[in-house]
Amino acid sequence: MKDTENDEHRKKLDRRLTPIDLYKLTRKDNCGECGFESCLAFSTQVVVGQANIEDCPHLDKKDSEAFSSRLADQLDAGIGVKREGFEKALQFLRREILKWDFRSIAESLGADFLEADNKPALRFKYFGSEVVMTAEEITEGALSEALNPYEKILLYNYAIGGAAEPAGVWVGMESLPNSVSKIKSLRSHCQEPLAQKSAGKIERLQSAIVGIGRQVSISGANVEFAAEFQILPKLAIRILWWDEDQREGFQTETKFLFDSKVLEVLDLESLLFACEQVTDRLMDALR
Repeated sequence: MKDTENDEHRKKLDRRLTPIDLYKLTRKDNCGECGFESCLAFSTQVVVGQANIEDCPHLDKKDSEAFSSRLADQLDAGIGVKREGFEKALQFLRREILKWDFRSIAESLGADFLEADNKPALRFKYFGSEVVMTAEEITEGALSEALNPYEKILLYNYAIGGAAEPAGVWVGMESLPNSVSKIKSLRSHCQEPLAQKSAGKIERLQSAIVGIGRQVSISGANVEFAAEFQILPKLAIRILWWDEDQREGFQTETKFLFDSKVLEVLDLESLLFACEQVTDRLMDALR
């Protein structure tokens, strides 16, 4: 019986879908409407179960339905999940970043240019801790040893091409183009869990954000608490809180705000991941 199961698993491995299989079905024009920098990055995340195939508005419906059906069976069997997909995405990004001159993009990223082991490198802050990036790896310091593959993807996406200077105008995700598919994820992964965790604990937020962010004042906004979190030199996220009012039947609410030029700094998928990182750190602090 065990040999039969192993044989079946081997057959599934031989027939498994890869990011290239989905990439071939896309327009290959890197339009960005799915929230990713490229069609290949989108395809990689779909195959590892970290993105929805429906996020691409240009796929043929019959093709996408057939692909989704096969992919569901594949993911249920544990084939091609996270680690493999992340490594493929990192390989792609490492090739992409070779196209850029670190010295010329360093200033726009708020980074320092240096040589690490005789290789061009960038040094910048990620959540207040220094990381050093080369085309091969992101290293240096205790934090870099704990970086997971998705964090490395976030950092490479930040570095590719340089970043725009913030406009200083704060907007919600609903104001960002092509963000419809990500608004629900932001709400369910970040805003609602954070609101539930901080319900009745607004007074604890000032101490909870120490070492993570800083309290800010929002003029003209009737909010209970507001904080700003500097994730990367040119990427900050603000979170607003409205506390619960049991007498009026209002629950605690939160809202994430971004600079209006944030998509010139990061793609939507990476931005959502940055929001999740802030949320995780705040949830830990509130515990």
